[in-house]
Amino acid sequence: MQTQIHSLSKDESLEYLDAIYALNQKNTPKVGSLDSKNHLKKLLSQSNILLCAFRKSSLIGFMICMFENSKYQSENYLYFSGQLSQFIYIDRIAIDHPFRRGGLGTSFYNELTKIRGKRSVICCEVNSKPLNEPSIRFHKKNEFKECGDRDFEDGHSVTYFKKTLSC
Repeated sequence: MQTQIHSLSKDESLEYLDAIYALNQKNTPKVGSLDSKNHLKKLLSQSNILLCAFRKSSLIGFMICMFENSKYQSENYLYFSGQLSQFIYIDRIAIDHPFRRGGLGTSFYNELTKIRGKRSVICCEVNSKPLNEPSIRFHKKNEFKECGDRDFEDGHSVTYFKKTLSC
């Protein structure tokens, strides 16, 4: 059975809210925990791109992205916002465990590259404490370059990555 990736509108995202929330929470601490489904709704309302992967009719992965000038106020988003005039910020990507290491992450990034418009920089952060080694390897393999890091008061740390695409 083939996996299909779809870009969902804000209205369509509400249909999958429960599944997206459950998959996000299942993937913590690799992705940030969400306080509630209302927190996810707010996040989706501030996003510009929601890519969802389906196997049959089941959600098996998602990617949430913001563009520059979003109302999003995450400290990691603001790091890039203070440095770049145009960008796509990957806030989170989560893939259900049985489907990891099967090329789905690369498929998400390829789809994002197709729909990016004129934006030539894709950026994200990856947890360095607790260490998310598979994600760091993935981003380096896909030509993302480290461009900073940050330690937070709660004890976790991130490494910032960006990739410049040719126009």
